[in-house]
Amino acid sequence: MPLRLTRFETAAAFLDAVRPILAEHEAEHHLVLGVAEAFASSSEPRPAPFMAIVEDDDGLALAAWMDGSHPLLLASDRDDVTQATHAMAALLAEHGPTPARVIGVIGQVETFADAWTRLTGRPARVAMRQRAYRLDEVEPNAPTPGQLRVATMDDLELVATWTRAFEIEALGPLASPEHRHAAERRIAARAIYLWCDEDTVARAMAGAVRPTAHGIAVNSVYTPREWRGRGYATACVAELSRRLLGAGFRFCVLYTDLSNPTSNAIYIRIGYRPVHDFLMYELGDLTIRE
Repeated sequence: MPLRLTRFETAAAFLDAVRPILAEHEAEHHLVLGVAEAFASSSEPRPAPFMAIVEDDDGLALAAWMDGSHPLLLASDRDDVTQATHAMAALLAEHGPTPARVIGVIGQVETFADAWTRLTGRPARVAMRQRAYRLDEVEPNAPTPGQLRVATMDDLELVATWTRAFEIEALGPLASPEHRHAAERRIAARAIYLWCDEDTVARAMAGAVRPTAHGIAVNSVYTPREWRGRGYATACVAELSRRLLGAGFRFCVLYTDLSNPTSNAIYIRIGYRPVHDFLMYELGDLTIRE
């Protein structure tokens, strides 16, 4: 079956092409859809991402998105994407940009990694195993004293410090150096929340990000080590998820590192249920080619 590759100049055009298919399983494809939606709605001047699709006679076979130095994101509803991922790898290997990392569903992303190594000679290794969860209703849990509040600019230093600590702990060398700017931007958008104890001292943090038509992601869940094991993160995520559902979202999604059993157990207790498992591959010691 012949394949057709198309690159896009705008996020809006990319979304017009992929949304009708990927939105049928919105939670499963929330990462790609949410990132593209956020880019399309942003007024901040930024270079255009790499946006491309592979189609065949049956329609969309694979969607790919990469914004700057962030990982290449792959999405497909197909069981077999071997030909499509090989075509996408060939396109990137020949014309760029060159991805340093790629994220995709287990059973799909491996075929891209294999093709990339074959085409470029660069090794591909699994850097992280992730799981996507979906929540439709918050499960009752034992109450934790305190309350959730929206972070303000008075909290900027705290949020910036915690954001940096979260990224170092979760992503290691992949952590972004722009944590203060990111914290300032997200506070201004009222997208960072703090769980405060009865003395109004902040003990845990979580964020809301990447709204799509029916869902929104919860991320940046962090509690300093000295306050862990007291239920603060559970209370923070549960109450934030409850508020987001109450605001009109049908579901929340959340992505975890499978090497952290504690956080995965917390989210299951709250009501998050597994949707997909993902792999992040490192694609050799590469830099982005503009």
